[in-house]
Amino acid sequence: MRHGQGGPGTLVPPEGLHGRVSDRPGLRQVRSGSSGAGRVRGLDAGGSELRVLLAHNAATPTCDALARHIEALGATLTDASSSDDARLVVEAEIFDACLVCLDLLPAPFAGVRLASELLARGCPVVLVTRSLRWLPADATELRKLPWIPPDASTEALQRALAAASEVQDSSVRERSEPHAPSSRAARL
Repeated sequence: MRHGQGGPGTLVPPEGLHGRVSDRPGLRQVRSGSSGAGRVRGLDAGGSELRVLLAHNAATPTCDALARHIEALGATLTDASSSDDARLVVEAEIFDACLVCLDLLPAPFAGVRLASELLARGCPVVLVTRSLRWLPADATELRKLPWIPPDASTEALQRALAAASEVQDSSVRERSEPHAPSSRAARL
């Protein structure tokens, strides 16, 4: 079940990830229905549940399969249907990974801009795209990020999530003073 737009206690039946098209826009918190078995723990050493932001164009079904894989992992999924929604939720919450689909409108510029902003904030980012050709030539930092197609397998998703954490941890170490805790460790 997922939390709907009607308020924190409003639940939407699990018949589909996004329901009717009129229900799609907006921010949603999605939790897996599984408990215990198969749950993925956070990328930190604390073992907390993995928290994932998926920013994509919810008016299309492009990332529905990916969202189902995230749910199947037992992760907490927050589904943002616009760059503005994603920015708001990142201000309020900490995520183990932020998946940014380049289909955010206007595509691909909104996704590129959001991914750049999240990376600058120190968030682990995974690009969701079928090809890196959608990235502008000057987006060199984004070309270094892990990426997956929207129809990626669960295994590919897990590898990308782990790679995003490794990329972010190494970039934090490079910017930090020796022996200073990383921003990720400080958040935990």
